[in-house]
Parts: sequence; C-alpha cells; structure tokens
Amino acid sequence: MWRLSPPGFSRIEEAVTLDVRIGGSESNTAVALSRLGVDAAWWSKLPANALGRRIENEIRRWGIDTSHVLWDTQTEARAGLYFVDFGVPPRATDVLYDRARSSACTLIPEEIAVEPIATSRLLHVTGITCALSDSCASAVTHAVQIAKANGTKVSFDVNYRSKLWLPQKAEQVLSALLPQIDLLLCPLSDAQILFGMAGSGEEIAHQFRDRFGIPSVVITCGGEGARATDDSGYWSASAYELGNIVDRIGAGDAFDAGVLYGYLQGDLQLGMEYGSAMAALKHTIPGDLLLATRTEIEAVLQGSTGGVKR
Repeated sequence: MWRLSPPGFSRIEEAVTLDVRIGGSESNTAVALSRLGVDAAWWSKLPANALGRRIENEIRRWGIDTSHVLWDTQTEARAGLYFVDFGVPPRATDVLYDRARSSACTLIPEEIAVEPIATSRLLHVTGITCALSDSCASAVTHAVQIAKANGTKVSFDVNYRSKLWLPQKAEQVLSALLPQIDLLLCPLSDAQILFGMAGSGEEIAHQFRDRFGIPSVVITCGGEGARATDDSGYWSASAYELGNIVDRIGAGDAFDAGVLYGYLQGDLQLGMEYGSAMAALKHTIPGDLLLATRTEIEAVLQGSTGGVKR
C-alpha cells in the first residue's frame, strides 16, 4: 500500500503536505529477511499504473524478487492507501485505511501460482490478507494448500486489524486455516480477542498447539517480550528498553522476520532473539521497513545502546 502521513506530529485534518512511503505486513517482513541475507520473494495484485509501479519498485529496490506480481489492467484498478496520524502519549497514533475495492482485494485462488510456493522453503502469510475480502481469504487458503502439497513450510501471523473485520468473522476464517500452519505468530491480545484464550504467553502458546495442532507457536507479549513452544520445549525472549520512539509501524513485521530467520535454521530461540532486536531497531527508523544492516542488528544483540560512530 501507499502510506501517507503528515510530517512530524501534525494532524491529517490540517496538513498541507504528506510524506509518502510504501508498506505492508508481508512486504515489510520480506525486506527485513533480505537484510539478513535471506532470499525472499513477494507478490500481490497491483494496479498497472504509476501507483502500482511505485509499490513494486520500492519493494524490488531492497533485493526482493517481485517477478510474480499480478498486474490489474482494469480501468478502475486502484492501489490501497493508508493514512497515519502520528501521536505521542496521551494521544494515540491513528491509522485510517482507504483500501476497499483495491486491486489486492480482488485476488482469487485461481491467480495463485504454484511454482513460487512449491520451490520455496517457506510461505509466509498473514490475517490481514484474509481480512480484505472473501476471495482473498480463499486465495490465502489455496496458497497454504499448495505449500502443504509440495512440502513447503507455512508461517502465519494473525495480525488482527479491528478496522478491517469483526472478531467473530476473523475467528471463523482463521480457525479453519490454523490446523494447516507450521509456525504461528500471534500477539497475546489477538489470542484473547479472537479465540477467547487466557493465561500467560507460555500457556496460550500451549493452547494453540492443543486446539489446532500447530507444531511451533510464538506469542508476543508487548513489553514482556515473547514466549514460544515447539516440540523441543518452551522458549522466551525479553523486550528491549526503548528510548525515543521514531515509528512503531512495522515493528511486528521486523520481529516476524527475525523469528523466521531462526526457524529456517531449526533454532526458534535464535529467531526470537533476532526478532526482539529487530523490532527494537525498527522503532528507531521512520517508515514501515526495517532498513538496518545485519551488523547493526547483531550489535543490538551484543548489547549496543546507540551512541555516535566516528
């Protein structure tokens, strides 16, 4: 999507200029993985016009394979937009979506290509795509089925967005999908709101394994860090103390990328440690994307707290 926001902390209703950036959960995760040296591809359905080309160009710019992007040539094709009204406590940051009837919302199962999924180690999808339309939810389900048929692992971030769909609808759609997932990433609050789960991060991770048979589950707990479980046991990672927060958006996607980095190596604990460091770094960078180097990420892992490099 296009992300539009007033400079600094001014309000949208009085803004005379808007900063333009490109963002989206799955593409944010792909870019963060690429910064760690992982080969990543991303595709969606974009309008075949300047707005769509800007989105594809920005994602490809950071080393992501975008060759499977679907181009919508309909006259009414449009790109999704979202506006960010940044706030600091006690004023919350507010996100306003303008993505109804975007090209991405028209994605259907028949448009999902088998080859890029079948030849990858892992398919990463999120609940945001499922929320866009019934056809998008069906397309995600179809993509997961392709992955399972070809031995490709599937990771899924619940990523519940209350402005996109109601909890009852989300629970219905996701409950049918989760038994096919190999690695689940879910905020503690989403587990409570959508699935009625209660308890600590460890307890909720165990509940997901019991209810849906998911082999690996990671629960993010805000300032309390993250908890996870897989066939080897329980894992945890602490949250970093944050200083001046520049931009919160995309921190969860950066965390996902770190977890996937470790998961692909068979080391969920390593992934959670990378994820926590990457989420902390993302808070210091404007825009959706974690444009940090691997060296910077590993410096945080080793205890770096900033300073000036000379």
